[in-house]
Amino acid sequence: MKTDAYIKRLSADLEQWVRKGFIDEATAKTLREHAGETPPSTSSSPILTSLAGLVIGLGVLTVIAANWSALTGVMRLGLVGVLISAAMLSAGWLRDRALTLPSNILAAIAVLLTGGGVIVIGQLYHASATNAAFLGLWTGLGLLISVTQRSPLAAAGTALLALVWSLFHFGETGELTRLPEPIWALPVLAILGVQGFRWRSLLVLNIVALTVIAWASWNLTELVLEQFTSEKDGRVAYALFALWAGVAIVLEGVVRARPVFALRSLAGWASWAAMVFLLMGLGTERVLDSGFMAIIAVFSLAIFSGLTAYGAAPGRRWFRGAGVVGFIGAAIILFTYSTNLVTAGFTLIVFGAALTVLLLVTRRSQAKRGEQAS
Repeated sequence: MKTDAYIKRLSADLEQWVRKGFIDEATAKTLREHAGETPPSTSSSPILTSLAGLVIGLGVLTVIAANWSALTGVMRLGLVGVLISAAMLSAGWLRDRALTLPSNILAAIAVLLTGGGVIVIGQLYHASATNAAFLGLWTGLGLLISVTQRSPLAAAGTALLALVWSLFHFGETGELTRLPEPIWALPVLAILGVQGFRWRSLLVLNIVALTVIAWASWNLTELVLEQFTSEKDGRVAYALFALWAGVAIVLEGVVRARPVFALRSLAGWASWAAMVFLLMGLGTERVLDSGFMAIIAVFSLAIFSGLTAYGAAPGRRWFRGAGVVGFIGAAIILFTYSTNLVTAGFTLIVFGAALTVLLLVTRRSQAKRGEQAS
């Protein structure tokens, strides 16, 4: 918020608080003067911070790669060790002097460089391993750096590594790569989640949530739902839809009862996961050309319409986005694969009109609440 806008808003709030007797005029004057002397600081965008760390780290790696062939194995190992040490020491030195932004960037660079260090050591000792094993080691080292440096940006990078690690576990096949599902990703994600809450870092918690959804969905499919799977069976997708829809409802219920930091964002991620799996199930039904396709499509449109209307309230943009994307996706499937386009068209008209009415009612209720609050 800009300084002028902040002071204007604060002045209006102070006048209202004085009228209601919450504070006296002297306190209001003191607060107004203090706000004018020390304008509120706004933290830089986490996206720009992440981009800065990524660009600098890639620049360093590019310079090294240009001269890589001229270096011996020991020289490569020493160079990477020096760079990692310099990044970590500099990050700690800057953090102790309350220079959070550069400290965050350097800690993230240190995490990036550790992957190169692992590769150099493997080349030096002619060691070989699966991609998942390499990513698992890299994730562990990233976790160590993130915790010791207390860096949210480095923790976000480590959470992203945990996601890639899990995906490689799921995708690798063959005798040498038949590894158990990455159970060690769970304590890593738990530590990162706790640190994300402590640091109030939505970036860390969002990536952790995405990784947990991917990890849990895959393992539940393989260990619990596998008996239902077949090439032409959408029941697994519907089961996962029910799971994540239930998680979203529970988390949203907790938030409505007692606000908890980032919990609504986590509920939003669960709603997006539910939306994706519902569309996957609907897509499977249209491949089967099932007679239940129209019923499932109408059911999906009803859910996404309600989700969009519910997400129209302030602070619920995650739900609104999931509802809009899901509605469009279900509509496309219904239009493209329905054998009766007249029925499909009227269904869309009815639900589109219902969605419009719900949005208008929601906006009017929000406007009334705003007038009552003022």
